[in-house]
Amino acid sequence: MPSPVFAMLKGFRDGPQFAQLVREHQFIRNYRKQWSVAPYAPTFVTVDAVVIHSGHALLIRRGGEPGKGLWALPGGFVEQSEMLEAAVLRELREETQLDVPAAVLRGALKSKEVFDHPERSSRGRTITHAFHFEFPSGDLPRIAGDDDADLARWVPLGEALEMEEQFYEDHFHILERFLGRA
Repeated sequence: MPSPVFAMLKGFRDGPQFAQLVREHQFIRNYRKQWSVAPYAPTFVTVDAVVIHSGHALLIRRGGEPGKGLWALPGGFVEQSEMLEAAVLRELREETQLDVPAAVLRGALKSKEVFDHPERSSRGRTITHAFHFEFPSGDLPRIAGDDDADLARWVPLGEALEMEEQFYEDHFHILERFLGRA
């Protein structure tokens, strides 16, 4: 192997990106192992919020595995006793501290769609119900990353649509779908 290639590979192996990939791989392996004794492979149900406000998308940066450090839509797992709409409103508040009353959010609900590709998540079969909230104008509400989001940010749509490689799993494509670009 040429020495520059060897040096590049060694530098990658010793760097933070490789260490993050190893942590991610171990997390996914352990996560799937927990379900290996179930009589049937589990199907997880999640919700995601696509919030568009004054030409900005509300994004979170994932604070934990899987996808630590990647941008995502606010969302998460549906609790056993929860309806889907209640779950998306709860996750939106937990991860972004979005300071908008639930009734106002419900009034801004433009559409919803199911994303169910069998391989959309590295954790296993995960069906997400995505809710699209739209506020055409006004001041951007105060937000702050919380729960399993280490950062929440209003990202101008033009910038968000240039960040595909920085998104977790298929969240970029969900955003594109609601913006009419997919």
